[in-house]
Amino acid sequence: MEHRLRPLSRRGVLTAAAAGVTTAALAACTKEKDSGDSGSGGGTGDLDVIVIGAGVAGLGAARELTDGGKKVVVVEARDRIGGRMFTDHTSMSVPIEFGCQVIHGAKASTWDLVHKRKLKTHQLTTVATRKQPGDPWERSERQDGGLWDQPPGDIPPEYKNYRVIGGYDQVLVPLADKLSIRLNTVVKRVEYSSTGVVVNAERRGRPVTYKARAVVVAIPVPVLAADTIEFVPPLPAQKVEAFKAVPQDPAMKVIVEFDHPVIPEDADVVQDASVPWWLVNGSKGEPGYKGQIFVVVADSPEDTERLLALPRERRHKEVLDVIRDITGDPGLRPVKVAEHEWAKDPFARGALSPYDVPSADVIYEPNGDTLYWAGIITESVDTSRDHGKKVAAQVLKQLGGR
Repeated sequence: MEHRLRPLSRRGVLTAAAAGVTTAALAACTKEKDSGDSGSGGGTGDLDVIVIGAGVAGLGAARELTDGGKKVVVVEARDRIGGRMFTDHTSMSVPIEFGCQVIHGAKASTWDLVHKRKLKTHQLTTVATRKQPGDPWERSERQDGGLWDQPPGDIPPEYKNYRVIGGYDQVLVPLADKLSIRLNTVVKRVEYSSTGVVVNAERRGRPVTYKARAVVVAIPVPVLAADTIEFVPPLPAQKVEAFKAVPQDPAMKVIVEFDHPVIPEDADVVQDASVPWWLVNGSKGEPGYKGQIFVVVADSPEDTERLLALPRERRHKEVLDVIRDITGDPGLRPVKVAEHEWAKDPFARGALSPYDVPSADVIYEPNGDTLYWAGIITESVDTSRDHGKKVAAQVLKQLGGR
């Protein structure tokens, strides 16, 4: 079956230290404080900025604003930070990425976070191919791991792909360091005017209110399109229509663990002429790990929609059958199969943020001097963080700051 390989950055392959150390560091960054959250604000009235959403764009904005001397609180609906960067440290023997998978390019702005944490990375380079099951594996070396729709050759630096050993979420630690973050806080209503903003939310079933001079909204566009947050006064019709007009590209990513290598251990990516999916080695480079992690990503929207319409068990069976065919082992059994269904996640409502959206200017247009928009339709970790920083600079200019 022929299929066109698409740029990995559209899917994030959905696209350190030991896991315990990383988890502890993230927990320290996101330690919650119950004081000052109840009633009419409880002392939060002197806030400069409220950031809604602790994904990479929100954290990027909050980091810049805090470093610029502003008093900031980040409110996040989930019980974790990262948004659609979701590293799972517990389901399998090594950390796995339910969301974004790799750093795209040697020049991505993410690298300063990698260097701050002294993290190790693995560049995807080795592609294993064969014409049909049972044939010998052939290897080729590509700077991009064979994940781009172009012939081998000189790969531009921006096309190289790198996986963070020990979990992508480690880059969040310097972003979230010492920020005031309120987890499990679901925003219901945002009141904005020329004098400031009031954010009404629910935190573990009880109402909480935050007041500040400005607010930065940094949540995925499908959530905004679903009208889950009430804005007072109502947003301009043109902006609401722009939210709803952004197309959603379905994505399916199933992660499978085996207790031994089932494809060549040196392979980063498997390409098989009979398989219409990406097959990525998600564990290569993990120190001391004896098994193997398969990251399976459907390529075409049609195939993705078909698979997502299946019950989860049937979807996983189809993925396993494909892996068994590739390996030539019909009795192959996994240790664990897992996925995160982003379309059913109420705080994402989709796995992918599109890019090149014609209405981006309308979406990002601030409402007055108090309501700003960050991320929303960015398509990678570095572009999300960069946009968060860009919007923070606008807010600092308005409020007064560096």
